[in-house]
Amino acid sequence: MGSPSFKLRALLFLYSTRNLAGCVLALVGLGCFFAGFINDWWYAIVVALYVAGWLGAPQDRELNLEILQEERENQMRETIDQLLSQAGSRLPKEAIQKLGKMRETVADLVPKIQEGKVAMQHSIVLINAVTRDLPQTVRNYLQLPPAFAAVHTVEGGKTCKQLLLDQLDILANQLTKLSELINKDDAEALIKNGKFLQEKFQPVSFI
Repeated sequence: MGSPSFKLRALLFLYSTRNLAGCVLALVGLGCFFAGFINDWWYAIVVALYVAGWLGAPQDRELNLEILQEERENQMRETIDQLLSQAGSRLPKEAIQKLGKMRETVADLVPKIQEGKVAMQHSIVLINAVTRDLPQTVRNYLQLPPAFAAVHTVEGGKTCKQLLLDQLDILANQLTKLSELINKDDAEALIKNGKFLQEKFQPVSFI
């Protein structure tokens, strides 16, 4: 899936508990300097206080995971668009159509993931399929000469073009099944909420 971007690493650092704790202690040191409590070696003292805060604070893994998850969700929005813009002219027409349908499915599911409506196991499978498996499948095809990919059979009597379309179908079916599972969960939640309201809500006459 790739290493986190520089911007993401910077955000993880700035918002980390360790950095915030170090900044607080460093500000205390600066306050003591401006108040006249320390004069000599004030810079070294401020740096030492920051380091003490950094080392003394726990590492907040949950925040790191949350930001990483958010970046990967955003990557899903961009991955298919990038594939179409960068490689659309080199892909078969049928492949472009399949990518377009997958983009529609992803666009429908990403908001639900960001709202916390998708189970973690479904979210992980979806992110991996879109940001890892799909780009790798397309890259493997693009490494081949177009004429070879379209004409020569390589496995099971199929050309590389046919194998690409088969693999895209597998990924598309996986996304469709995930969408059905997620929408089923939404439907079941709606039914349960309706039954709850029906049991608890009684009309009141205000006359």
